[in-house]
Amino acid sequence: MKFSYNLIKKIAPGKYTREQLVEKLNSHSFETVDIGGDILEISVTPNRFSDASSHIGIAREVAVAFGLNLKDPVEQALKFDHKDQGIFRVNLKNKNLCKRYLAAYVDKVKIGPSPAWLKESLAACGLRSINNVVDIMNYAMIETGQPMHAFDADKVKGGLVIRNAKKGETIETIDNQRFNLDEEVLVIADADKPLAIAGIKGGKSGEVSNSTRRLLVESASFESSNIYKTSRRLGLRTDASVRFSHPLSPELAARGMKRALMLLQELTGAEIHAPVDLYPKKQSKEILPLDIKKINSLIGVEFKQSEVSSLLQKLGFSIKGPANGVNKKVEVPLLRNDIQNIEDLAEEIVRFKGLEHLPSNPPHVALGIAVEEDIVVLKDQIRNFLSSAGYSEVYNYSLVSETDCNRSPAIIRSREAKIARLENPMSAQLAVLRDSLASGLIKNLKENRKFSDQVRIFEIGNVFQDRSGKVEEKTVLGAVLAAKDGILEMKGIAEMIFSRLGATDYALIPIDNADGYIKPVEALRIELDGVPVGYLGSLSMMSGAIMEIDLGAMILEAVGE
Repeated sequence: MKFSYNLIKKIAPGKYTREQLVEKLNSHSFETVDIGGDILEISVTPNRFSDASSHIGIAREVAVAFGLNLKDPVEQALKFDHKDQGIFRVNLKNKNLCKRYLAAYVDKVKIGPSPAWLKESLAACGLRSINNVVDIMNYAMIETGQPMHAFDADKVKGGLVIRNAKKGETIETIDNQRFNLDEEVLVIADADKPLAIAGIKGGKSGEVSNSTRRLLVESASFESSNIYKTSRRLGLRTDASVRFSHPLSPELAARGMKRALMLLQELTGAEIHAPVDLYPKKQSKEILPLDIKKINSLIGVEFKQSEVSSLLQKLGFSIKGPANGVNKKVEVPLLRNDIQNIEDLAEEIVRFKGLEHLPSNPPHVALGIAVEEDIVVLKDQIRNFLSSAGYSEVYNYSLVSETDCNRSPAIIRSREAKIARLENPMSAQLAVLRDSLASGLIKNLKENRKFSDQVRIFEIGNVFQDRSGKVEEKTVLGAVLAAKDGILEMKGIAEMIFSRLGATDYALIPIDNADGYIKPVEALRIELDGVPVGYLGSLSMMSGAIMEIDLGAMILEAVGE
């Protein structure tokens, strides 16, 4: 985002150079690059758009970093020429998509060119000068961070309505593009037609021209996700849509309106009326405890409460509570919707203290002797053996369809257990957690059979089952091969695995009721010390064999726990 160095220095005046400013912002606030002339490129993070995507917001960061006084132009007094709202009305129909809407009637406007300083500030931010009214709206936006728009009041019939577009409605924007609207699009309309796509672009029908003498100035707070989706759907991206696609505080709308009216009064000689302010549900204040012990424990440095309070107050926070320092509270500025807990407060402290000034202390924790997990060792041994035997390892999704479950013998999975279902699945094909590795391996085998008659693959992964409402997880080895006399080879692989692990008391026992992927007469249950740990058998759909072994159960029996 482009910013004007001269405008920042106007709001945060002091004896600092451009290089010093860039260094301070990089150290304490945001990544900043000097790209020449009056232009700075500052990467404002998405969670800071509400308070820092503006020159006033950046100037506040600069003022705190250099210990300067902030000259916020919005804090200046504004005297209305007329206390009434003027000859128009506003109807806010969609209070969910428009959280706050301000509109001000402005009379006796003199349209003309903008002063040089205003044009220069806009140019530094990549904005083209149009006329003094349009330029004032844009300048107030870059100063406060609040996008605004001005309508020619004489082109507005029956007041303003904030509503969803009607099916089949169209709008021609001020840059001569025509868009077909639907019910998902929020518009600013009059009694007859849409005047603007809310939060994105103004329409041709309400455009300010050289003959304009009366204005309706709007400043609003829109629901960010709707603006983002509308902008994407229409393929229309503007400075306003980028800003409104982030959650901006509704308080920003009032600040932007005040600044725009001040400039209209000053630069165009206009007479301004008190704005209409529709604010159905006011933004609640965030109050956090000023727990200095917790803040110091998070940062690892002992700060005094007075030091923390002073820094937070410079950033616009209010400190509430008794003078003795007990049970003090921090009232978060309404624009700082990124501050939600005491950890966020600690971050504010440490970023201005400077990360480079924090001492490097080793953690005070007891370190135990490093040991290797049995399951990790076992998986590595199996991988090495199967790879040397010509098997390739595969990885499959844990999410499968319900038809892929209950297809293998009830050994890896328990008969009494249920399928582990997702509460909100993305699709029917990814609705449950797999209860065995068989379905994925069979699909891999079929795909690879297109290129070779003999295929050997294995997978080590987790399978799941729902037992009395609790999801249980197991680590399982699955191997499958396509080859003549595959059952004999798979038996040999199983025997080699047990032999290499030193497990001698194992048995392969026929399964009478096998079904699904394997042939009933060529299915074997694998037992270790009399405990079932897996199965193997001939595939029913092709010449080949499959095997699954519960590695966790195998460790318990073979390794001796």
